[in-house]
Amino acid sequence: MDRPVNSPETMIAVIRRYGILPLFRSSIPGWSIEDLTAPGCWFDTEDVLGPWDWKVDAVQQGDIAYGRFIGGKAAFSTLEWYRHLMNWRRSLPVYRMAVGGKYKAVTKTEKTNRDLGRAILSVINEEGEIKAEGIRRACPSVKKNVYDGVVRYLQMGTWVVVGDIEREYRGPNLTYSGWQRTSLTSPDQLFGSERQEKNAPAWAKLFESETDFKKESVNCSPEESRQRIISHILELAPEATTEKLIKII
Repeated sequence: MDRPVNSPETMIAVIRRYGILPLFRSSIPGWSIEDLTAPGCWFDTEDVLGPWDWKVDAVQQGDIAYGRFIGGKAAFSTLEWYRHLMNWRRSLPVYRMAVGGKYKAVTKTEKTNRDLGRAILSVINEEGEIKAEGIRRACPSVKKNVYDGVVRYLQMGTWVVVGDIEREYRGPNLTYSGWQRTSLTSPDQLFGSERQEKNAPAWAKLFESETDFKKESVNCSPEESRQRIISHILELAPEATTEKLIKII
C-alpha cells in the first residue's frame, strides 16, 4: 500500500485528493489517514506526533472541515464534499430536531440530544465559537461524557465542526507534547456569513438563515448527495463497499 503521508503538506494533499477521509482506521481498510501514514510517522510516542499534530495545520487551512462526522469518529473533508454531507445529514429528522425540526424524541439519548443540542447551538450562534468551558456553561450540572455525546451528535448532523485547534505548551520549559485546545463552531459561520433575523431564537437563526456558504451549496437532492459521496469513496477506496458506507455516511 502506498503511504504518502509523512508531513503536514502531504497529509493536506491526501485530504484534498480523497475529499472525505477518517483520521483513524475504519471498517474500510486503506481509507484513513492512519492507513496512509508512512511507517515511523504515526503518533506512537511524544517524540513523533505525526498526524495528531499535523491536523492543526489541516484545520488552519481554512477550507477543510474537521470533526466527528464519519461514524461518530474524527474525519476531514474538503468543502465540496462537506456540502454534500450537509445536504444529506441536515435532511434527516433525527438531526433536524436539534434546530427545531419535527421529530418525536423517544429515548433518553434522543431527548438529551434535542435539548442540550439546542442549548449548545444557541451559545455557538451567539458567541461564534465555543470551547470546553463554554459547553460546561451551556450544560450546567451535566456530566462530561453526556455533553461529549451531544457534541458528537451535532457534528454528525453537520451543525457543528471544529473551528480551530491551538497547540498547548506546558511545564517550566513550555514543552509541546501533543496537548491541544479545540474550539467548536458551526460550518455556516466558519465557511460562510450569517444573515439572521433579529428576533428569531438563536437555534432557529442557525437553521433558517441564508448564508453565502449555503448559497454555494449543491444543487441536488439529499439522497443524490449521499449517493455521490458513496460513489466517490468507492472510486478511491478499493476495499469499500456500498453496504459499509451506508452505515457511516
